[in-house]
Amino acid sequence: MAVAWNFDNAAHLLRRAAFGGTPAEIQAFHDRHTGVADAVAELLGFRPSSKKPPGAGSVSAFNRLKMQRWWLKQMIASKKPADAAHEKLVLFLHNHLVSGANKQPNLKYMAVQNQLFRLNARGNFKTLVRAFNHDPANLYYLDGITNVASNDGVHVNANENFGRELLELFTLGVFQLAPDGGPDPMKPNYTENDVHNMARACTGWVVVKGTKGIFYDPDWDGGRYDDNGDDAPDPMTIFGQSSDNFRIDGQPDDVLDLVFSRTDADGNNQVSMFVARKLWAWYAYPPPAPGLKGLLAGFASIFANAGFELTPLLQAMLSHDEFYSDAAKRRRVRHPVDFVVASLRALGVAKTDGKTVGDSDREMGDQLRIMGMDLFQPPNVAGWPGGLTWINSGTLLARLDFAKNLAGSAFGVHRVVLKPILGPLFGNAAASPGAVVDAIVHRLGLDVGPLALTSTQRTALIAFATDNGARTSLDVSNEFTDDVKVKVRGVLSLVLQSAEYQLL
Repeated sequence: MAVAWNFDNAAHLLRRAAFGGTPAEIQAFHDRHTGVADAVAELLGFRPSSKKPPGAGSVSAFNRLKMQRWWLKQMIASKKPADAAHEKLVLFLHNHLVSGANKQPNLKYMAVQNQLFRLNARGNFKTLVRAFNHDPANLYYLDGITNVASNDGVHVNANENFGRELLELFTLGVFQLAPDGGPDPMKPNYTENDVHNMARACTGWVVVKGTKGIFYDPDWDGGRYDDNGDDAPDPMTIFGQSSDNFRIDGQPDDVLDLVFSRTDADGNNQVSMFVARKLWAWYAYPPPAPGLKGLLAGFASIFANAGFELTPLLQAMLSHDEFYSDAAKRRRVRHPVDFVVASLRALGVAKTDGKTVGDSDREMGDQLRIMGMDLFQPPNVAGWPGGLTWINSGTLLARLDFAKNLAGSAFGVHRVVLKPILGPLFGNAAASPGAVVDAIVHRLGLDVGPLALTSTQRTALIAFATDNGARTSLDVSNEFTDDVKVKVRGVLSLVLQSAEYQLL
């Protein structure tokens, strides 16, 4: 069944694949396309970019804030939907091929890694993984810089950090998938021996020159060292195959060829299944879900047959009927970056310095940290877990505080202008409170769909705006009436703080 191309589905696509927009922007996006495939093609039409954050100096919170300002500016001020889609995909890669600033000698390496993701955002995933192997930020974060083959010239001394995460988190996953898309503990994808020997194969990337990791042959294993205690050289054995020449740089016996050729019990390419699952959870909904493995298998086939090019996979996902189903709509907790960036874009804040909002004394990057999403510093190599983990007593208070400050922003670079939000109501000294509430709810997309605010919620918002019915109108004749400053901006804050708005 073909997906209906309507305003609701256009809004859903922009929310998930980009960072939403104003109703007028969503309508314009809808109107210039004839259907879903055409719209998805526009979103994925961005070009590779060599831009990078201003990473320099020591690994300090202040210097990282400067990088965060830059990235937030890219996301908030993206002029085209495709530019916003590019940023969201770079954010996915930052949360998939994870490195953090805390183990870097200099922030420039995190900036270079961000550039790597920008250049390869919808390109070839296998090529990206190969480049990530010798990306300096990764070499420092997962100790590749110290991964020498042997300390004594006789015995194996491989550091297993990167080899393990390459298999567990970046390409295969620990287990094959169960029918609901969750892990099947009865079907592991690799053994501890595979991890150990993968680490041996990844030795030798111990030199960084400028902003590039360099292979140093004398520190590569090459099957030259004892691995079983008999003081005789032992070959590397991965997935049952043995070689003295396993490496990860495109030479003969490339271990990435081994990894990317693995299949599951049903014959599906396992890397494709794993990546499809990660992307589907990012853009649509996470497992478990009935029949999800079958859906992912179709995407995985497209991905593998395209030689691991990401664009065909993303096109298939974002065009699929299931992506527009009730199961996929308004069912995911907004991650903090989405909450902040999408809110600014929905309210028409197109210019930004990436710093403070409203009366807050904290920069947006620092507010995101308190909400649980510290850009350039994920909690660990597995990235941010997402889902309901975004919401706890501390992070929820940070969201509410941000919403309050944004709604009250009447001055400054992040000024929220109410005239375009209220439309024809603006300029009226006796506007209908119900109409004002409806305009705000519409602006934030909570007037249609599975999470539309209820009539009871609407009544409560009107009661707030009218002092429990003591008043029959609001003075919205200009941006600075008492009613606008207290009541209208108060309603805006309450809608931003609603449970429904925390989902997308």
